[in-house]
Amino acid sequence: MPKNTDVVKADENTALARPDFIHTGDRTGTEHITRDDVQMPRLALAQSLSPELDEKHARYIEDLKLGHLFNSLTGENFKGGPVEFHIVKAGSPRWVEFTPRDQGGGVKDPNVPPGDKRTEFTKDPTTGMSIPPIATKFYDFVVLLLPWDAVDPMSRFIALSFKSTGLKVAKQLNALIQFRNAPIYEGKYVVTSVDEQNAKGKFKNFQIKNAGWAASAEQVAALKAMYDNLKDTSVVIDRSDADLPDDPGIPPDGEGDTTFDPNAM
Repeated sequence: MPKNTDVVKADENTALARPDFIHTGDRTGTEHITRDDVQMPRLALAQSLSPELDEKHARYIEDLKLGHLFNSLTGENFKGGPVEFHIVKAGSPRWVEFTPRDQGGGVKDPNVPPGDKRTEFTKDPTTGMSIPPIATKFYDFVVLLLPWDAVDPMSRFIALSFKSTGLKVAKQLNALIQFRNAPIYEGKYVVTSVDEQNAKGKFKNFQIKNAGWAASAEQVAALKAMYDNLKDTSVVIDRSDADLPDDPGIPPDGEGDTTFDPNAM
């Protein structure tokens, strides 16, 4: 017999399940909401400084632990994974400038141009040490989480956004995509949370592996339609707390080392 607490948690997880009598495809009253008015949630990774781990913070997520994967908008907790997905949009690397946290934080410039001075490493004139760029480098992917809801697939869209120690993971994912020699949306992948360590210490990171292909020709057709719908669309991704370092000892821009230049990879 399940405990009462188990029933409560199950009810919380299914609270947004769509009853049969709720209309699908009817967005009455939402006509004024465009893509520019919506931020796509991220599949975030709980790190030491994540406010979602702080019981006193407004974004606290009950039962979320260090290294858990979670939806930055709904708070859905995927634990350490595995979470399977298809990619329906991928872009070139981009740079975002954040307002310093001691000045209030938040996104200052979401579209820093490639080659801008803010994307470049500089050197401290006194010590000669490398200083990370002002803008943070990201690789962004829009993915469809599995199992997907054929009735309301939009509910399964989420962004995978990589920075800092995650840049190498993004490049590994790009390699997996290239090696398939197939449309980007036909491949299936799986993401988990893993422990890593470098000169700065231990931290949590994403790990992504191949997980096969789309299950049927019908799924391929549906995924292609999603890709076609998004390929020329600018997607606004939730960047809340994306300026936090992955670990207290790891700066947000240097892949764990202030002398390392990720732009040179």
